[in-house]
Amino acid sequence: MTVHIDQAAPHEIEACAAIFAAAFLDDAVLRAFVRGDHHREERLTEMLVAELRSGPAYSGVIDVARTEPGGPPVGAAAWEGPDGHAPWWVRLGQAPRLLHAIGLRHARPSLRALAAFGEARPTDPHWYLADIAVAPTAQGLGVGSALLRHRLGAIDDGPRLPAYLEATTPGSRRLYTRWGFEPTGRIVVDDAEATAMTRPAAA
Repeated sequence: MTVHIDQAAPHEIEACAAIFAAAFLDDAVLRAFVRGDHHREERLTEMLVAELRSGPAYSGVIDVARTEPGGPPVGAAAWEGPDGHAPWWVRLGQAPRLLHAIGLRHARPSLRALAAFGEARPTDPHWYLADIAVAPTAQGLGVGSALLRHRLGAIDDGPRLPAYLEATTPGSRRLYTRWGFEPTGRIVVDDAEATAMTRPAAA
């Protein structure tokens, strides 16, 4: 099957967030941000929409995979560019959506978890893989590899910069190691742990 990669249109941001939410629904690390099971998938989607609009959609890129040109996304990868987050006023505009997703009751521990992830990120310019996931109907078709190959190739062909991500499972750590990412630290939130991983800039 041919996988077509292009960039998400603005109206596809929610569809991409839904793909991520379905994939991360039971992820232990994501439970540090969106806690509890009440309407969990909807709240996780809402948090991810806020994340996408205040990061990759503004200052990076959201790559989507399709099984046919112009078809619906079956996978997505959201990258923040080397300029980082959107300006504060854009992030402020997403704050009500974020707060609704995590809930007032859980705001303080969720914000602590966000801060822990932020502190682990490199301070030098880099590309940041915020999220990558494949819809259940397209798993096992090479969609995730196509998404990684596409963007990492573009990074290597452009200004030579490192790439950074957080792996939240042993399986994802092994996958990213095969793509040249190296463990650079641990991020512990509640009872869960993520691995900070960096791919050096191309020689």
